[in-house]
Amino acid sequence: MNPLPAPVRAAGALGLLLVVAGAYAAALAGPFQFDDYNVIVDNPQVHGLAAWWRSMPGIRPLLKLSYALNWALSPGAFGFHLLNLAIHVANAWLVWALGRQWLTRLAPADLPTSAAWWMALLFALHPAATEAVTYASGRSMSLMALFYLAAMWCFLAGESSRRHWLSRGVGTVLFALALGVRETAATLPLALFLLAWFGGKSPRGALRGLAPQAVLLVAALAAAAFAGYDRFLSYSLGTRGPVEQALAQAEAHAHLFVHSLLALRTNLDPDLRVPAAPELRTALVFASFAAAGVLALLSRRRWPWLGFAIAWYGLQLAPGNSVLPRFDLANDRHLYLALPGVALALVVPLLARGWRPLGQVLLLALALVMAVLTHRRNADWGSELALWQATVRDSPHKARPWANLGWARHQAGDHAGARAAWECALRLDPGHEQAAINLALSSAASTNADPGCPPEN
Repeated sequence: MNPLPAPVRAAGALGLLLVVAGAYAAALAGPFQFDDYNVIVDNPQVHGLAAWWRSMPGIRPLLKLSYALNWALSPGAFGFHLLNLAIHVANAWLVWALGRQWLTRLAPADLPTSAAWWMALLFALHPAATEAVTYASGRSMSLMALFYLAAMWCFLAGESSRRHWLSRGVGTVLFALALGVRETAATLPLALFLLAWFGGKSPRGALRGLAPQAVLLVAALAAAAFAGYDRFLSYSLGTRGPVEQALAQAEAHAHLFVHSLLALRTNLDPDLRVPAAPELRTALVFASFAAAGVLALLSRRRWPWLGFAIAWYGLQLAPGNSVLPRFDLANDRHLYLALPGVALALVVPLLARGWRPLGQVLLLALALVMAVLTHRRNADWGSELALWQATVRDSPHKARPWANLGWARHQAGDHAGARAAWECALRLDPGHEQAAINLALSSAASTNADPGCPPEN
């Protein structure tokens, strides 16, 4: 693609800034939520730069440094939300710039120059991104993505212009920063290899220039043994066995793809359960994995953009949704870095010659729907009460949302409603300790109010 004139770049960047600001306007007034208390508010290790320094070495040091800097400037939630929003805007700009690099290598030559901007717009407005932007502790995904996408752009721009100081110098430094935020950034060298391979290079040619990143990755793996990752891995591997993990991930991927990605529905605490044994649903999910892999390979010659989009999506979800067990089976924020690949798969066919006028209308309609849903979702994040009311609405048969709704009601002064919610949590899970403790400590009089709890199965 030809370079964009400066006025076009400025107008495009301003447009992305304005649409993100409009969709996420309510996020700035939101409070800390859920894990924010464990990770930030009640965590003395991020209460200032000196506290952060004393806590090192530790896992995700640069993520914690960002929290410590925020706390040092102001411990209120506003500053955390403002920085998260700025990171998301920067990521949208990076997706636009990186999209032009991808499309130059993978897409038909007659694709309009606006295609990369549409990719950035869909990425910026997808409701699944909300958890990585509005949730203060969701920053682990968005901040890692900032350095990851910047490193990828530097590598591609540097290699194409033979400025190795940019690709192998600056790009490698940015890769190191991404690893310091979140270890799942380790996929970057493979992402660069796949882009080159789907772009027509041989495997040997696709590896060219990746040596510095490979060396850094090996060094980071060695250093992880001294930063507490051994305890992290030990806890993770003890959560469930390999067969149980495979069944769990079938449920997780089905939820993320169908519910969060396609249906545009968000849920902080989805009600997902590990099947006791393989089911037809499990077989269909694994069959879809195999079919997607075959389609990606078969697309390399004719539709390389499609093959790379599939590979990118799977690669970005693999670190957190594959072999290593997680306590929560699925979270919307793990889709954050996968979204550019999804946008690529949508934009290219819709803007192809012959479809272009209709495709632009469909893309605009989709962007408007996403903007409305993201704006509404940010209203849910506006208070603890609103967030857990929305979560209970979407996961009425799960005890934890009811227990958290009880606490939110208690904080709001609705002690009778709090008791009703905790009773509901215990009805769904008699072993839920926190709900039992809260109910026992509650001094409110018992009530006959209907808690709204779903009927027992």
